[in-house]
Amino acid sequence: MTDQWNVKKEKRVQQGIAKVLRVGISIFLAVGGIFILMTQLIPLTESFVKGKLLQAQNKELISPVPGAYKREIEGEFAYWDPSVSYFENLIQEAQVLGASAQSTIDPETNRFREIVIDESYAKPMAITIASLQINSINVAPNVESYDENIYNRVLKNGVAHFKGTSLPGDGGNAFIYGHSAVESYFSAHEENPETIFTRLEDIELGDSVDISKDGKTYTYVVRKKKIVDPNDFSILEVQGRKETVTLMTCHPAGIGTNRLIVTAERIENE
Repeated sequence: MTDQWNVKKEKRVQQGIAKVLRVGISIFLAVGGIFILMTQLIPLTESFVKGKLLQAQNKELISPVPGAYKREIEGEFAYWDPSVSYFENLIQEAQVLGASAQSTIDPETNRFREIVIDESYAKPMAITIASLQINSINVAPNVESYDENIYNRVLKNGVAHFKGTSLPGDGGNAFIYGHSAVESYFSAHEENPETIFTRLEDIELGDSVDISKDGKTYTYVVRKKKIVDPNDFSILEVQGRKETVTLMTCHPAGIGTNRLIVTAERIENE
């Protein structure tokens, strides 16, 4: 009788262990299934969201920013060019700022220096943003931005320095702008200097911006990144006592409803 009772007890123990194993295996398979599902769901969701964003962007192409002109590069639609009235307003603001000379701190001497606006400077400069694979792109100085024929000709080979603002190394806030392109164009022409500022979308705070001028490199660190409307002309203002460079392109990329503004502060070169 005792042996029979022990056999039954052992059988119950074995059945309990088997039940625990079945439950454990079921939980393991369920968790594994959820994990596999999530690894597939996340990229699918990301792709879906990107698709919706692209659709929304394409809708904006139907009704672009008022006064904009549709621009093509070698027969391919690339971007909407906002009307020149935007630059005309910026020019007026630059003239006001130029009339009120200020001073900023020179990071090399750590002393105040008067801001210089040298509108006669004509030597080519170059900009490098290593984090965006922008390497030695031409920066045309003192571009007459009131004339679309002039700035469009300049922007075919790189980006432009806005006449009326200081040059890199001269204190104040150097203002540099360039075109961005719609995704359908840029994805096939990522190296085209005319639309290289499309990459500004991916710049991060702390990234470095290097500008070469007269054989010297001026290094700036990105401090601000923001989207502003076309009526925000404060982007030309001097940033406190810091020497800065402000980079501007259209946002959304290639459309120009708003402006993407990146402000970087000059630091002492090591």
